Amino acid sequence: MEVKTKQQGIKVVADVLDIIGGKWRGPILSYICDKPRRFNELKSILGRITSATLSKELRYLEELRMIERVEIRTETSSAYEYRMSQHGKSIKTLIQHVVEWGLQHRRVVLEEEIIP
Repeated sequence: MEVKTKQQGIKVVADVLDIIGGKWRGPILSYICDKPRRFNELKSILGRITSATLSKELRYLEELRMIERVEIRTETSSAYEYRMSQHGKSIKTLIQHVVEWGLQHRRVVLEEEIIP
């Protein structure tokens, strides 16, 4: 699918920013990109996120098919972990580019603050 109008392109950018933007989705995806994570592990890493908010964000990312909730069974118990779906893995490169651009942007902004 290719973008045929400026308006369509703007909508696509808005869709992407909705997925990786916001306070929690980008960090959640960044952590899950590295390796599968359990709910409490994500909650601990993210710090101030509530359980309800984390659940809501994880469900949303599942609905978008970015992540998968997978049951991990042992002989005595079972638990769930969240991992990137096959489709979700495609965003890893974008996240890496965002990090690189963010570092470059910070250098530019800090240099401008130093100049009298």
